[in-house]
Amino acid sequence: MFEVEPVGKKRPMGPAAAVDKTFREFDPHQVLLLPPSLDDWLPEDHLARFVADLVDEVLDLGPVLADYTEKRGYPPYDPRLMVRLLVYGYTTGVRSSRAIEARLADDVAFRFLAADQAPDFRSIARFRRRHLDALAGLFTQSLHLAQKLGMVKMGRVALDGTKLEASASKHKAMSYGRLIDKEERIEAEIAQLEAKAQALLADAEAADEAEDQSFGVDGKEVDLPAELDRREKRRAKLQAARAQIEAEAADSDGAYIQAYNAQAVVDEEHQVITAADVTTNPSDALNYTTMLDQSAQNTGAHPKQALVDAGYCSETNLEGAKERQLACGTDTFMATGRLAHDEQVPPAPRGRIPKDATLKERMARKLRTKPGRRTYSRRKAIVEPVFGQIMTCQNGRQLQLRGEDGARGEWRLLAACHNLRKIFRHAGSAGLAAAIG
Repeated sequence: MFEVEPVGKKRPMGPAAAVDKTFREFDPHQVLLLPPSLDDWLPEDHLARFVADLVDEVLDLGPVLADYTEKRGYPPYDPRLMVRLLVYGYTTGVRSSRAIEARLADDVAFRFLAADQAPDFRSIARFRRRHLDALAGLFTQSLHLAQKLGMVKMGRVALDGTKLEASASKHKAMSYGRLIDKEERIEAEIAQLEAKAQALLADAEAADEAEDQSFGVDGKEVDLPAELDRREKRRAKLQAARAQIEAEAADSDGAYIQAYNAQAVVDEEHQVITAADVTTNPSDALNYTTMLDQSAQNTGAHPKQALVDAGYCSETNLEGAKERQLACGTDTFMATGRLAHDEQVPPAPRGRIPKDATLKERMARKLRTKPGRRTYSRRKAIVEPVFGQIMTCQNGRQLQLRGEDGARGEWRLLAACHNLRKIFRHAGSAGLAAAIG
């Protein structure tokens, strides 16, 4: 015989409380009589509110709206809604259209920006692609807004480039290791076909005069079989490709990474980007003049000083720096060679500069002076944190859109959102109100 608990009596869940404690009422199944306001779910100083005010009150969406000329068809989503989502997504590192769609279901900030509407990823992706030029144009708008708030001084700027992974199939990109393996396989195939060709030569020696005319009288002038000739050409192409990427293999863990060269000019005062562009040339040297010209065009002013690393050093750019100082007053500090890790810049030699000194020698001497070393040391602190913030905070290491135009538009959208983040940190919504006024 044993005792049983009476029917209906519930066991306590977990150990008994040491003291009697009253908790706040919690009922997961509570039915709300009225829908809650999304406006009550975000703090007043939240970035999403800043983006909403920015899109609704400050940014000029005329280029986007001008693209809607067809009255027929199902009504599309309001462009303000889509721009809100993309600007906030690119500012916080949620850039994939599928990721944005997912956030619309479980992220309060995204639901607030969309007013609880839920465009799917196809609609978001189509909007971004269709209006990419207008979205890229937000970069200059963000720059002008920063200027209006006194965040851009153009006293000292730094120019630099960074590599952005392209939106391309990695399976179609040949790694260095795979290239070697494939070349070895083709060499083995060629060896087999050469053995086959030797057998054909032996048969040719025993053939009649007609075969001798086809294969060569002495049996040595035989045309290679078409398959062998094709493989020889393939091996030649592979060897050429191997020579091109051999140097890059050591720097990228044996993988050939398809990337764009993203350029940026950054103002020292608040690390606002004043010029942004993308090229397919891995060298930075071709971008010195074009980027500083773009910065001047965007801001309406030339900087007093421009700091660039050794990647831009060339005879053409040194001559251009000299002409730029005479024409615009911009004093360029251009490294003439890369320093090893922890290597210090040697002091400038004493005495007058030789009259026959080259432009490179003069620039190197300039950077060795105390003012030159002090000025150039600011380069890393100005531009490199900007790239770091875009790569980490905005998840900008790899591009989403394909093609050079797509890469350029997306890089400028990333630059625009970087500037807007700086404006938010510096001025917040109050700064927007002051700019509007």
